Amino acid sequence: MRMEEAPSEETRREADLLRLFDVALVLKAIDGTIEMASAVIIFLYPRLLLRLADLATAGELSEDPRDLVARIIRELGHALTVNGHLLIALYLFVHGLIKVLLVAGIFAGKRIAYPLFITALAFFSTYEAYRGLVQRDTLLLALAVFDLLLLVLTAYEYRRRYPYVPA
Repeated sequence: MRMEEAPSEETRREADLLRLFDVALVLKAIDGTIEMASAVIIFLYPRLLLRLADLATAGELSEDPRDLVARIIRELGHALTVNGHLLIALYLFVHGLIKVLLVAGIFAGKRIAYPLFITALAFFSTYEAYRGLVQRDTLLLALAVFDLLLLVLTAYEYRRRYPYVPA
């Protein structure tokens, strides 16, 4: 009877990275799907933003009518409903669609999806980091870090799957 060799440390590390990569891709696809659904809702029901802003701030403003954060949220809800809901819906839909299509391409084994996904992640993370720093928004900064880590994992997986062979 032959004894099977235990997987090497490198083999286990590769398997762990691949699992992490797959989980991150699934999360990115879910995020993209939520963005597309949100875009459709914003497009079809622009007043919903106004109602949500009013609902989120009603209690705080009844306690303190001068609450700066609550007033900003309410004013943003009104401004977006009147002016920017189409632009926001379009941005969210395109952003989500790009993510979903590129993740699907990677899972389908399309080689071109890797560099396109890396490029998209570079743009998304740069924009998220910029907005996060300007607005002091830790959620946007966390998303930027997630996208950068996914970019590194994607580049690693691309190199592993398609090693460079000089001609």
